[in-house]
Amino acid sequence: MQRARLFFGAACLLVTATPQLFAQGFNGVIQFVSYENHPEHPDTMTQMTKGNKIRMEGMGRGGGAMIMDGTSRIVIIPERKQYVEMPMSFGGKDAANEMSKHHGVAVKTGKTETIAGIPCEDWHYKGTNDDGKTEEGDVCVAQGAGLMLNRIAGGITQHMFDEGGQAFSDAMKNGGGLMKATNNGKVSFVAVKAQATSLPDAMFAPPAGYTKMDMSQMAMPHKP
Repeated sequence: MQRARLFFGAACLLVTATPQLFAQGFNGVIQFVSYENHPEHPDTMTQMTKGNKIRMEGMGRGGGAMIMDGTSRIVIIPERKQYVEMPMSFGGKDAANEMSKHHGVAVKTGKTETIAGIPCEDWHYKGTNDDGKTEEGDVCVAQGAGLMLNRIAGGITQHMFDEGGQAFSDAMKNGGGLMKATNNGKVSFVAVKAQATSLPDAMFAPPAGYTKMDMSQMAMPHKP
């Protein structure tokens, strides 16, 4: 699904939780493999979830991380021992405009899968991209688990979910998460390992000793 690339381009533990836990909301660690940027040498991305908080790792070099709660995000920059805090909508306008160029609809296929031990429902998408070319793909949506785009995307989720039609929009905004996505027959990303566990609160806060950086400094060139 083309719109998923906005979240997996930069972008894994054995499942022990029950399906009932997934419905309530998965707490623990899920590791994904993304083939978007380097098909021969896929990237890995790890999502840690506790309640409404998510920590994403593996989204670039330097061992950085991003912490989100659906309304704000904290970007951790280890090479500077700094972090920056910003609203989820910050920088999202261009992405929202990009996704608004896509047109199509996602529908349930009636098929289910179990990926990394978590059950999910298959949805098939068909539409056109911003160049007017036909795109087609599939996503497997788990209830309360998987890549939680509703919390990660912040201010641009409305555009993204509406692109797939009302049913898909409702599924994602009501706790749906993505376990796998394919685009034109090729796997874009997939969850490979998962572990339901209780994570310490410290995982969802800036590390001790890190200083807060002003957002205006984000554009400053890095000095080795």
